[in-house]
Amino acid sequence: MNDAIGSENEGFVFKSNGVLFIWYIILLYLAAFKGAEVGVDYPMYVSFFMHKTYIGLLEPGISFIYHLADKYNSFYVFSTMIYSIFLMFIFYAVKKNTPNYLISIFLFIIMHIYFNSFNQVRQLVAVSIIFCFAHLVSSEKKFDRLKYIFVVLIAMLFHDSAIFMFVLIFIPRKKWSPKMVIPLFFVTIVLYFLPSVKNSIGELLISIAGAYGEKYASGYVFFGVNKEKGFIQLIPVMIQMIIVSIALYIPKFNEHLNINYKLYIFSMNAVIINLWLYALAGIEAVDRLQIYFSCFNIYFYAYLIHHLLNKKKLLDQLFVFLIIAFWILYYILRLLINVHGIVPYSFLI
Repeated sequence: MNDAIGSENEGFVFKSNGVLFIWYIILLYLAAFKGAEVGVDYPMYVSFFMHKTYIGLLEPGISFIYHLADKYNSFYVFSTMIYSIFLMFIFYAVKKNTPNYLISIFLFIIMHIYFNSFNQVRQLVAVSIIFCFAHLVSSEKKFDRLKYIFVVLIAMLFHDSAIFMFVLIFIPRKKWSPKMVIPLFFVTIVLYFLPSVKNSIGELLISIAGAYGEKYASGYVFFGVNKEKGFIQLIPVMIQMIIVSIALYIPKFNEHLNINYKLYIFSMNAVIINLWLYALAGIEAVDRLQIYFSCFNIYFYAYLIHHLLNKKKLLDQLFVFLIIAFWILYYILRLLINVHGIVPYSFLI
C-alpha cells in the first residue's frame, strides 16, 4: 500500500483475495442479472439495446459494449461487461488502497454507491475509474498527475461528465482548517434553501461546461433547480458535516498503520467539497458531480474507522459505532424512500 508501513501490533487488517473475489461475483450477479425495471434509468438502457438507439448517441466505450451485445444478440452481454468493469475498478481500488477489504465493501454497499450503478449506469463506470486512480492525484509526484489526466480521458469514453474531474488536480493535499470548513458548512445550510442562487450558478455551469453543457443546454432544468429538497433530506447531510468536523480535530494518524495518509487527507477534502456542494442541492448537474465526490467516502471512512479502532479507546470505539449506525440507518432510509428505484428487486428481464 502506498505511503503505508504497517505494524505487528496493528489490528483490524483484513486482506483476503478470496473474500474479495466472492463479493465481486455476488455483486456482479445481482447487478448484471437484475430485472429490466430495477433502477430508475435502467429501462432506458434496455431500450437502447432493443431499438439500437445507442448508435451515434452514447459515448464510444458504452457504444462499443452495446455493439458486442448486439453481435451476440443478448442484453446480458452488455450488463455483464458494464458491471464487470465497474466492480473491477472499485475492487482493485479497495485491494490497493484500503487496510480492511470487508469494511470497504461494506461502506461501498451501505453508502448506496453500488446501488447508484443500478441507475446511472454509464456514469458509475467513469466514477469507478476516477476512484481507482485517485491516489495519483494525492501523490506529490508530478508525473502521477500527468497519468491522472490520461485516466480522466479514459473515463470520458464512458461518460462525458468525467471532464469535470480535472478539478481534482487542484484540490489541496493538505488538511483544511476547521476554522474554514465549519463556517462554510453553515453557509452551505443557508444556501440549501435559496433556489434563486442555485439557478444563477446553473447558468454559470452552462457557460463553463463546454460540450457537456451544450448537450444539456436545451433542457435547462438539468442546470437549474429541478427538484427541491427539504429539511428532512438535509438532516443526514448535517450529520456527515458533524462527523467530518470531528475528524478534522483528530491528530495525524500513527505512521505505522496500513493507511495511505496522503490519500486520506485528499479524500477528506473531496468529502468536504461534496458536502459544500449541497448548497446547490436540486441542480441535476451538481447532483451528478457529487456522485464522483461521494465515492471518496469509502477511502475517508475506511481509513478513519481503521485509525479509531486501532486506538482502542472507549470514546473512539463509540465514535466508530455512531458512524456505522448512522450509515446503516441512512442506507435503510434510502431503501424505504427507494431513491434508486431498486425496490422491489427482481431477477432477469
